[in-house]
Amino acid sequence: MKKFVLIGMAMLLALMVQAQDATKILDKSAATLKSAGNVKIGFTIEVEGGSSNGYIKLQGQKFVINMGSTISWFDGKTMWTYVKANDEVNVTEPTANEVAKMNPYSFLSFYKNGYTAKMGTGTAKAYEVVLTSEEGNSFQKVVIRVNKSTYYPTSVRMISAKGAETYIRCNSLLKNQRYKASTFQFKEKDYPGVDVIDLR
Repeated sequence: MKKFVLIGMAMLLALMVQAQDATKILDKSAATLKSAGNVKIGFTIEVEGGSSNGYIKLQGQKFVINMGSTISWFDGKTMWTYVKANDEVNVTEPTANEVAKMNPYSFLSFYKNGYTAKMGTGTAKAYEVVLTSEEGNSFQKVVIRVNKSTYYPTSVRMISAKGAETYIRCNSLLKNQRYKASTFQFKEKDYPGVDVIDLR
């Protein structure tokens, strides 16, 4: 009986150490990304068999995400989402939770909001952290890979409760970019004839 208790305690201790290591990696990655200042990240996103390239420009909580067919601007309060196929822009004031789902910083702190973190199967160049939902979160599992040298995230794989997968791979990262306030706002003059739909 004592043997089983000792084995159980050893396994629990190993899991606790693994969780601490995983959260330390995510914390360091978030701090490193934040210290990079204003950044521009080029990425490839794969969803339901299709893929597209894009980029995100980040300045604190402000961002612009360009995926070619859609562009979203967020200035800290208002979000404009341009859908090229419909030639329309939807204007909203998203909640903090909605914004968090689009901002890469949030992926690195998911474990603080109803997820457990543990180390996954990494590579010689990257750590892998696996986040598993403890509650009814949008994503059942989030797998984040972090470069061992730079601590920048290299990929994020998100799996919904229904098994749908979204995979984002970071292709490039430019630090200390200079952005104007207007970078994060939709400029109607640049899109003549576009239909602006105010949903606020």
